[in-house]
Amino acid sequence: MSNSSFSFLASESGQPLNTPKKEPWIILLVDDEPEIHQVTTMALSRFTYEGRSLEFLHAYSKAQAIEMMQSETRVSVILLDVIMETDTAGLDCVREIRHVLKNKTVRIILRTGQPSTIPEHEVMLKYDINDYKNKVDLTKSRLYIAMTSALRAYQDIERQAELINALKDLNDNLEERVVERTSELQLANLELIQAKQQIIAQQQSLLQSEKMASIGQLAAGVAHEINNPLGAMKCNFDVLADYIEKFSKCMKERNIDELTPDLADIKEILEDTDIDMNRIAKIVNALSIFNGISGEESISLNIKEVVEQFVASLQQPLQVSYSIVEGADWNLRCCRGQLLQVLEILYVNSVESGTKTGDIELTIASSQNAMQITVKDRGDGIEASKLTRIFDPFYTTKPIGQNLGLGLTIALVLAKHNSGNISVESELGVGSCFDVRFSKVK
Repeated sequence: MSNSSFSFLASESGQPLNTPKKEPWIILLVDDEPEIHQVTTMALSRFTYEGRSLEFLHAYSKAQAIEMMQSETRVSVILLDVIMETDTAGLDCVREIRHVLKNKTVRIILRTGQPSTIPEHEVMLKYDINDYKNKVDLTKSRLYIAMTSALRAYQDIERQAELINALKDLNDNLEERVVERTSELQLANLELIQAKQQIIAQQQSLLQSEKMASIGQLAAGVAHEINNPLGAMKCNFDVLADYIEKFSKCMKERNIDELTPDLADIKEILEDTDIDMNRIAKIVNALSIFNGISGEESISLNIKEVVEQFVASLQQPLQVSYSIVEGADWNLRCCRGQLLQVLEILYVNSVESGTKTGDIELTIASSQNAMQITVKDRGDGIEASKLTRIFDPFYTTKPIGQNLGLGLTIALVLAKHNSGNISVESELGVGSCFDVRFSKVK
């Protein structure tokens, strides 16, 4: 179809020639006159925007334009002739691109050689186009301006679309990300809890070691200062008892009965005093362990055999189980007498907790680096608030006089002397489990 000639009036100087490195903008030229294609391509041959040049696609009818828009999704701007095979071919093309192809992104610039046919303001109101130009008025400079404006708008729309897609992706994956982040926080919280528990355990171990050191210093002085006068007192009371006995015989020989009740009371007092002095001697003897372990030397022992001998020495049966890791053995370097004393203390402790002897479980496990002895009972259990005190000297839940409260303290000292340690878990009304872990010294 014939249109007015498309000429360029005086225009501004073009931009310098660059060698673009970025992907070019795709421009679709839709016009039924080949001359218009050639002139437009020539006018925009040096045009660049954001460092990107132009690449042109050519269509000579509405049908070709629609076909190209269906196959090419990267078109940024369409320079579209209004009158081609029909008087409304261009407008029909706009309607189909926007409403059928649902393409709201591409910028459309209508060009016509007969502007009086369809008023510009009506076209802009009725159709989703971005500019409406008269071919005669399009100088090179104005064509540059129109193209720059269209590409800037297209770029803004693309950025908005990217932001919308990113927001949609964020919303779609928000729940998954929240779950993932929550899992990370829970894991971090668990690690913090474990670290806190480890710090608390180390603090308790350090506190226990400091207690033992302090008690050791105290025990050294107490044992020395008490043993000497205690020995003298026992000797004096023995002599006094002999004198009382002789005095009682003399009174009987002379038939003097007035002092008999008093003598009986004196004998009873002496007996009670002897019991108390023996208790003091027992306490001092127990404290001596803090003033230095016996001179027993450690030797390599088969722990399984030692435990079997210990169990055989008991009057009541004891459940025993053994487990060993491949490549390990039952040998442990330790002091046999001290190990047996630890076993005896833990066994007696289980019995005194109210456990039936048949319900006490003894487990021996051996690995390449350690030996673990576990004594588990079904007794009264220990309150959580008291667990940190059970290894303290003289701490006991038994009535005064029934227990010194040094058993577990001595067991811990002996275990540490043999490169070991004792830990405990207990639940009130369920029972307790004592773990003695020895390191295998290379």
